[in-house]
Amino acid sequence: MIRNRFIQYLSFMSFLLCCSAAFADEEIDTTVASGGNQIIVSPLDMILDVGEIEHVRVFVLDKDGNPIKAKKIQILPLDKTKIAVESDSFLTNESGYIHFSIMGKQLGDTAVNITDGVISSQIYVAVKDLIHYALPYFYGNMQINLINPTHYLNYVKILFNENSDRLIPPVTIGLDGKEMKTITLSEELDETLKDGWVEVMSTDVILGGVWTSKGYLDLRKIEE
Repeated sequence: MIRNRFIQYLSFMSFLLCCSAAFADEEIDTTVASGGNQIIVSPLDMILDVGEIEHVRVFVLDKDGNPIKAKKIQILPLDKTKIAVESDSFLTNESGYIHFSIMGKQLGDTAVNITDGVISSQIYVAVKDLIHYALPYFYGNMQINLINPTHYLNYVKILFNENSDRLIPPVTIGLDGKEMKTITLSEELDETLKDGWVEVMSTDVILGGVWTSKGYLDLRKIEE
């Protein structure tokens, strides 16, 4: 997915960062210093439209798996021209969490390092010019058909809006050149969906509509 597109770029940037700070195991979601803390980040891969904001959770644990309160965390974007980050606090709360947001500013690929100065994790971010679609209804094990008609990597991001107070993280899917996929949404989320509606944001992907318990539904393109 997004991670594979960044590997050369991030290898170079990681070399530069090592000149000024010590980072460890930057390409995995949970990093563990020997006998030390853990940093868990969600999500790890992110696709944003220009001006779009997505939220990130960081969870810090000690060597025994207990949350660490009042731990200072640094949020370090590799390219501030492409993205902006913002947080109310860079100290973990009583449950060991900090929350921050990433906003897409300029088209391109980059990443964000999250570190306590000893260990770190990394979020891979792609800022794209996305096409917006809406699906007015969903429920349960809906399937969406995706086709990449090009020879290069394309993306689809699905935003769920349930008729409930539950917040569901977006699902990002990458399609290689000429790849076709049928995605079962509940399997991607690993939980059953309730009633609501969906917004789909994509690059150059053909969206073949959605099969639901109510039959076949077309996605409606949202004109800017």
